[in-house]
Amino acid sequence: HSSYPLYSAVGSLFVTVLSWFGIAPATSTSLFSALFGALTIGLIVLLALEIGITGPSAAVGALAVAVSTSVWVDASLAEVHTVTLAFSVTTLLFAVRFGKGGARRDLLLLTLFFTQAVAHQRSVILLAPAVLILIWPHWRAIFRHVRAVLLITLLAPLTYLYLPLRAWMGADWIFGDPASWDGFWTLFFDNRADRIFEVQSSLYVWVERALRTWHLLTGDLAWPLLLLGFGALLGMMFDKDKKRYGAALTSVWLVNLLLAVLLWRGQVEDAQLAATLPVLMMIGIGLAYLLDRLRGWSVWLGLAATVLLILILGGWAWQARDFTLSITRDRSVESIIKIVDRVEPFDDERITTVTTPWGRDFWGLTYAQAYRGQLQGLNLVDHNANPREIMARGDHLLAPLATFYIYPLPWWEEFLGQSLYLSTAAPGVVEMSLAPPVAAAEIPLDTDFDLGNSIRIRSLRQEQLSEDQIQVTIYWQATDVVDQDYSVAVHLVAQDPPLGAADLLDQADNSHPVEGFYPTGRWQRGEIIRDDYLITIPENSQAEAIRVGMYRFEEGEGFVNSEWLSLPVEKSP
Repeated sequence: HSSYPLYSAVGSLFVTVLSWFGIAPATSTSLFSALFGALTIGLIVLLALEIGITGPSAAVGALAVAVSTSVWVDASLAEVHTVTLAFSVTTLLFAVRFGKGGARRDLLLLTLFFTQAVAHQRSVILLAPAVLILIWPHWRAIFRHVRAVLLITLLAPLTYLYLPLRAWMGADWIFGDPASWDGFWTLFFDNRADRIFEVQSSLYVWVERALRTWHLLTGDLAWPLLLLGFGALLGMMFDKDKKRYGAALTSVWLVNLLLAVLLWRGQVEDAQLAATLPVLMMIGIGLAYLLDRLRGWSVWLGLAATVLLILILGGWAWQARDFTLSITRDRSVESIIKIVDRVEPFDDERITTVTTPWGRDFWGLTYAQAYRGQLQGLNLVDHNANPREIMARGDHLLAPLATFYIYPLPWWEEFLGQSLYLSTAAPGVVEMSLAPPVAAAEIPLDTDFDLGNSIRIRSLRQEQLSEDQIQVTIYWQATDVVDQDYSVAVHLVAQDPPLGAADLLDQADNSHPVEGFYPTGRWQRGEIIRDDYLITIPENSQAEAIRVGMYRFEEGEGFVNSEWLSLPVEKSP
């Protein structure tokens, strides 16, 4: 929620530079995370070396972190967490170095990375106990350099100036309202704690949360490796040469594990997944330490354990690969892009505004518009845009069906304080209006079919979208007040009228017109409603006609049908 200005600024620069070489932004964002993921793994090796673990063991321990499911996923897509991990490991690395020698350079670098990490993601402050333990031998040296430490610390909040700067530059993707003082301070101070923490007094709930968190961790790495890593870090606390490191690293995994338990709210959320990442990082170092200890007891034992661990990690990576690819190769956002791309420009000169919730749908649509040349002529906004202002300036306000599942019609009407008129602008896209959006003068009375229920079909049209798909556009008109709620039936038949179920090739029925959101009982006398449907022609079939009608369910009578209107299927040339 804090908008991660450091991540956004550096990531935007990275994407821009790669675009000069023809690399698409969607690819560049994944490469950005992959770069920081690789950097994190390298830094874990350096941290392990710094605390006295040998190179081969350090490399295998870092490999365990690399193939853990969450780290692998986060290093494969546009996610802030690999940047957070890189800063976290760097903080621990310079804390170890400063604790060893008390060098001014190490102190200043520790201050830089720690403060920037906390400004980037507030949960990094949980490293404070570990940092304090690691720097303890030279903590008094801080006071000799306190002025430099304070100046570097004050640099961290300055990254938030990037947010109003981007708003001032007219960026398309801006979370919240950083251009206003209230909006800026909300983004700066709000750490979501009141919305993601839920403290319970019940022992049963605490046990359930702990088990759920453990289940999450075992999805990231095999449970025997988790136990070995935890045990090794605890054992490090009894190693006279490394007990301070053992205490510091144990504090990291223990505090973050507790945080993950606290964050559980009945379902897995991103905040909880983020809290387990430092735990996995510490597990890797624990396994590296364990390999070193085994090698100290016996070279052959250490070698055998190292080979065995590499084989186990290889097997884990192989089985985790399918899950990771199912996320990183997810193309489900293409469906909403395809739906909105069917919206045709209106004949008037009014702006066509499409609203979707901030998140995957909004990002997918705006990406398709900005970088793939789709959705041209549409004004795309997220749910934070004020619908009252949009309608007041005369825009056509459209929302994909998916938006209505999150923000249904009553939400819009409560926000606006009045009833809305609905119509479709394309299959799966609803238009909301303060007045009937379709005027009689715009739609010729070329069909004029009376359904016998105070509704007539003013016009019925078909458009062949592909060899196997037809878009059916119906213009209903209420000839009087409709006192019943009717469902819609749109059937593709092989014979007209059909003689049996075998003649029904496809159907696009709906509980109410306009994607099920506009019951006929709401219609006003004379109102015209556009209603779009998609029907599919099955392979190796001969479609004869499209049949359109309405029906309702009557107690004691069952389904009561209106008159049916048939439209011959236009044969492809």
